[in-house]
Formats: sequence, C-alpha cells, structure tokens
Amino acid sequence: MRSTNGRSLSMVIIAVAMLAQPASAQRGSVPRRTTAAEKKSTPTADQKPGFTLGVHTIAAMGMTVSGADWDGSLKTNFGPGAGVSVGYGFNRTFTAFALFDLAKQGASGDDVEGSLGLTHIEVGGRMNLPYGSPENVPYVMASYGRRTLSARAFDDDVDGEIDVSLIGSVFGLGAGIQHILSPTVTLDGGAELGFGRFSRAEIDGLTGPIDLNGNTSVRLRFGVQWRPGSRRSS
Repeated sequence: MRSTNGRSLSMVIIAVAMLAQPASAQRGSVPRRTTAAEKKSTPTADQKPGFTLGVHTIAAMGMTVSGADWDGSLKTNFGPGAGVSVGYGFNRTFTAFALFDLAKQGASGDDVEGSLGLTHIEVGGRMNLPYGSPENVPYVMASYGRRTLSARAFDDDVDGEIDVSLIGSVFGLGAGIQHILSPTVTLDGGAELGFGRFSRAEIDGLTGPIDLNGNTSVRLRFGVQWRPGSRRSS
C-alpha cells in the first residue's frame, strides 16, 4: 500500500514539472512584446515629403557698421524679435526653407540714437545629422538672402529726422537641434551666423550704393515647427 502511494506521488510530481515547462517558455516571450510596443510609441518625424510651417522668437546680438562712406561708426545692441518660416521636407534628412524675421535693437552712433530694425529674408537648406536620439535630432543649415538695417536718423542738413536703411546680401551658416513632440509638432532651437556687407543705402526713398565694411550678425532662435497632414510612420 505504501509502495503504491509512493509511485502515485512520483507520477504527480513529474506531471507538474512537464506542465510548468511550457508555461515558463510562454512567460519568457512577454518582454519581447512589451519592447516592441514601447518602440512603436516613440515619437518620430514623418519620413514622407511634405510642407512645414514655423514660428520662432530670436535674440539678435549687436554688431558694428563702419566704412569709407560712414562717418565714425554705428553700434547696435542686443535685441529681441520674431519670425516665420516655411519649408519642404524631401525626406527625414533634407529640408528646403524660406524665412523672415525682424529684431528690434538699440543703437548708438554719431548720427543715430534710439532703436533700429534688423531684418533677414533668406532661403536655404537644412540637413539632419545621424546623431542624437529619435526624439532629439541635431542639424546644420546654410542660407542666402537679404539683410536690412533700418533706423530714424537725425540729418543736420534738414535739421530733422529722416528714414535710413542699409541693405545688403547675407550668407548664413547655422546649427541647432529639433525635439520631436509628435509626427506633426517639433520644437526647434539653434543659432545662425550671417556674413555679409551692406552695399546700398536708402534715404527717404532714394537708393544708391554705399561703401561699408563687412560685418557679422548673430541670431539665437527658438520656435515651433508644424507639419500639416503628417501621420505616424508605420
């Protein structure tokens, strides 16, 4: 009787062990399904071509204007501003864009006191770099356009104020990083150096050439990019 009970107990233990093996294997596959779900929920930029719209704030550093056709020098100070942009993304790497921004800067010089408006109108391209993470994408950019510095100046000849604008071409180089909130919304922050020379002057509507030295404008930028119609990539 004892021998029979012992054999029955042994058979029960073996059966439980055999049933436990497939259950363990099934539990081992759960982490793989969880990892795939986490990867699917990670926000990424849309890989399909499409347009982007953006708004941004800027901080423009001061610069100095001088040259043969300017008595003394004109120095501008740090000033805030804002702008808009439109782009077309060919893929996740390359984007063409156009932008406009305006900053208000304080100024001091022999003939100008008060505030000036620094305007940039540019077209260019941006290339995303294969670094960072899916949510944080660094990039470099290059652009070409027009830069204008406008002010109200005091003219001794007319004993009053006149409108003066300095106009010239600008070549820009910059870098930044995008933080992807969703396939349609991206935060964008960066810095840009603008190299150029003011070659024309407009005084009360009259335009003519002017001989000035080259200078550099520095702008820090932070804004939001929106891609209408984008969907999460599968």
